[in-house]
Amino acid sequence: MTAAPAARRRWWGRRSTVVLTTGVVLLAGCTATQDTATQNTDDGTAAPVTGPQLAAPTVTGAGSIATTLPQADTPSEQPTQVADDLAGTALPTSQWWTSALIGPLSQPLWAHPLAVRTSEDAPDGAPGVSVSSQPATVTEDAVVTPFVASLTVPGKPSDLTVTGYGAFDVRFDVAFDESSGGGTLGVTVVQGSPLTWLDFRDGLSSELQVLPGAQLGDPQDVGGRSVTPVLIGESTWDLVAAEGTTWTLDGTALTPSTDVAQLAIAVEPADAPGDWAELVAGAASPVTGTTEALSYDAAAGTVTQTLTTERSDGEGLWALMPHLAAASTGTGTWPDQLGDLTLATGDAVTTAVPMPGLLTAVPELDLDADAAAAVAADLATDLASPGTPGGSYFGGKEMGRLAVLAEVAQSTGDDAARQQALDRLRPLLVDLLTYDGPTDTSFLGYDERWGGIIASPAEFGSQDYNDHHFHYGYVLYAAAVLGAADPSFVTDYGPTVDLLVRDVAGTDAAEGDGGLPAFRVWNAYEGHSAASGFVPFADGNNQESSSEAVAAWEGVVRWGLVSGEQATVEAGVTHYALESASASRYWLGEGLTRPAGFDHTVVGIVWGAKTDYATFFDPAPEAVEGIQLLPIRLGSLYRDDPAAAAARSAGIDAATGGQPRTWGDLFAVDLALSDPTAALARLDAGVPREPSTSAALVRLMTTMLARWGPPQPAVTADGPFGLAFGSADAPTLVGTNPTAEAVTVTFSDGTSLEVPAGGTTVRPGG
Repeated sequence: MTAAPAARRRWWGRRSTVVLTTGVVLLAGCTATQDTATQNTDDGTAAPVTGPQLAAPTVTGAGSIATTLPQADTPSEQPTQVADDLAGTALPTSQWWTSALIGPLSQPLWAHPLAVRTSEDAPDGAPGVSVSSQPATVTEDAVVTPFVASLTVPGKPSDLTVTGYGAFDVRFDVAFDESSGGGTLGVTVVQGSPLTWLDFRDGLSSELQVLPGAQLGDPQDVGGRSVTPVLIGESTWDLVAAEGTTWTLDGTALTPSTDVAQLAIAVEPADAPGDWAELVAGAASPVTGTTEALSYDAAAGTVTQTLTTERSDGEGLWALMPHLAAASTGTGTWPDQLGDLTLATGDAVTTAVPMPGLLTAVPELDLDADAAAAVAADLATDLASPGTPGGSYFGGKEMGRLAVLAEVAQSTGDDAARQQALDRLRPLLVDLLTYDGPTDTSFLGYDERWGGIIASPAEFGSQDYNDHHFHYGYVLYAAAVLGAADPSFVTDYGPTVDLLVRDVAGTDAAEGDGGLPAFRVWNAYEGHSAASGFVPFADGNNQESSSEAVAAWEGVVRWGLVSGEQATVEAGVTHYALESASASRYWLGEGLTRPAGFDHTVVGIVWGAKTDYATFFDPAPEAVEGIQLLPIRLGSLYRDDPAAAAARSAGIDAATGGQPRTWGDLFAVDLALSDPTAALARLDAGVPREPSTSAALVRLMTTMLARWGPPQPAVTADGPFGLAFGSADAPTLVGTNPTAEAVTVTFSDGTSLEVPAGGTTVRPGG
């Protein structure tokens, strides 16, 4: 799997676009679909097909993995709610709909603007399959979307079976107990769609239950279908059925004039366009699959995402989150916790984000004597620390810390310190990447329940697929640094490291190798990763540390460069760009207006239905905001807005009544974007440290920003080797190169830098 260093292919200077799907990497000109769990039949319906089969990957080289896991590292849940065609296949975890795989039945599936829940006991409404769409409630520390069962297919569900899924859709069957009349309901839920689709089978009654006080409107026959509006609470819903269908409302019971086999339920936007009835009738055919395609245009410095829905006929309707709003067409909005969703039509939505410059090594600085002495002293302090060894998370963080120390030492010419850091790093990595039998205390194992790589000992529920990208991102970064210093490490252990890439980023089901799912942490419609593996929460999935999510993709990029795997680099670059854009917008609040009454710009956790100024471990403001800043690495410079950084610094100082009482080094680097002199003064005075953060790198980056200015996003590089600083008119251009071959980095201002293997090139600005 891993190319030898001599076989590396230079891709970064190309002007062509590389196409990917989530978890499936494709070269330009190829085609594929990410809808790995379904295929379309001749009549346009969705039929389940087998995905990648559960099978422990074959590992070559010196590395090895366990094929069984100790009880403590075995997932606590099994995918019990799957159709026979999906049984025995590697299944996605960490998705917005994963709770539907484990049961009982499902938590609310937050699809924006709709949420769907299957419940046997529903104190807030009738048991059955319920649909909700509600505005959020706001307090000073939280924005929460309630689930209100506006429409319900009533009865006692006895079983839920997932029959298919795609990049941002899920399909499942719900069987009803004979005590409530029996029958089966097929349900299709698509993120970003104002419609959900119901298929009534096996004698299931198509009567619906609504909230008290609902008002029934007049039906319209449009495009061969009947569209009937129902006012429920503050929202208008549409029932789209076969032409001629009418409904009767008796109290809370909605009964059709004739049995309905297929029904689409839609929630209308505010300020709906005048042709809304025509639009919703045209979108009534169920979605049969969804895909995501990602492309990176190196010359333009942009990453493009295309989301596509498949259906037998008609044209789709979309409700787009703020980061997708550029694709909106016409009027129509729905309230959402992160900002209004906007209406768009068509079967595909395309959006582009800038690819932030990425320095894939610590650049060399010409330090004066005082600065050089300060960095050397910090580096000595770093190396004197025993670190914080641990399991899947803290062990990975220690590897990442040692890798950073090796890079700082290399950039300052301290060969002895670099070797000391590498000598401490190598045994930790090799220990993790080899399995020596039941007495081994640090290793990777294959989970044959879901199809995934579990690092043992598992921490923070990673045996349940929590936080895999957080944990493995550190390991990938460390492996890249060691591999750059010692190419034999790539040869010996590269295939095992690649398993961590595939566990985080996904694998091509068509390859059929190794029993890993097509996607793990990435949630395509939301434009960012999610951290909970099994999602046992009424508020949906969540992500706390947006910065560690970005760092994971930085690790993928770095490992791909050093291992010579073009596809790995491209997967890392595209996700790095999208994840960093979402982190800046939804967690840091840049370019986003928080709702009135919520007292914060930065937030700690973004859920499917909640925005929370909180963490899972500490309510202190330093924890809430600092978890969005670590780890400090060169890949952290996607945070490039000096004004936003100044506002964050002022906000955290106000919240703490002075300066941060913990993790002051993280906040000092952030402050350096807007006021590096003040940041250096804080370092000189001594700041409280985050234990896994390198004091030497903090000082080096702060000094670098003082000299060159903040990152300049207006000038982009044509690959993950360069970054511009300072003014747009006369920027300082920096190229770094961790690979064993020289590279040429071309910037959008026309300047090209020749960067030697393992070196740095700087063109000073004006």
